[in-house]
Amino acid sequence: MFTPKELVDQAIQSGEAKANNSYLTTFILGIFASSFIALAGVSVIRVMALLPKEFGSLSSFIGGLAFPFGLVALIILGGDLVTGNMFCLSMALFDRKISLKQWGTNLFLVSLANLVGAIVIAYFFGFLSGTLTGDYTPKTIAIAQGRLGQPLPTFFSAIACNLLVSSGIYMAMAAKDITGKVVTASLIAVSFIIVGYQHVVANMFFLFAGYLAGGVSLGQLFSNLSLVWLGNLVGGSGLLAGGYYTAYKIGFKKKVSY
Repeated sequence: MFTPKELVDQAIQSGEAKANNSYLTTFILGIFASSFIALAGVSVIRVMALLPKEFGSLSSFIGGLAFPFGLVALIILGGDLVTGNMFCLSMALFDRKISLKQWGTNLFLVSLANLVGAIVIAYFFGFLSGTLTGDYTPKTIAIAQGRLGQPLPTFFSAIACNLLVSSGIYMAMAAKDITGKVVTASLIAVSFIIVGYQHVVANMFFLFAGYLAGGVSLGQLFSNLSLVWLGNLVGGSGLLAGGYYTAYKIGFKKKVSY
């Protein structure tokens, strides 16, 4: 595996590469990434809907075991998730490898692509396929409504979420073999579902599925996504990327020069 200091350089290189991809490549990878997350979300709903109420919080753990596919697939097959890009592109921005325009353009395009992918899966493979209708409708609505909450708790939950998720993607970068990447991503994915933190791309799917089921309004959906996007940005870009870049690129140079 890469050392922590080497890992910072890996993240910078990844961010620079993503920022320099064509718009077409970026958009396609964004759709694939959210589609993987959404397909994993379908599995979570199906699994949790079959569990008895007596299971309580254990249901979240069991449902979480169905979620790792999404994160593992995008890491191994390739994909642009806006939360991960918030982290690695910010690393490249801090190191002046990309411009602020490139950073902003990429995050906007990937966010749009992620939304398209989540909506496609929710509509065609959740609603029209009947996978999340009938007996699964109540659980679809319950999970969607569970993502809605007061602004301040939602915002801080979103910050914590991208500290967790981007840390998982960051750790997966450290592994030089498939097994290491799969194990690392799986642990983070299960933790994310158990804790219930607010992830903007997962919410794109869960909330739109809830909207199709009649339990969430479009106003609630976009209000939540806007707030969670900002919280995820603070967690992934400001805290995680900012902290590690400062520690290994700014602080380390000062120590060496001293």
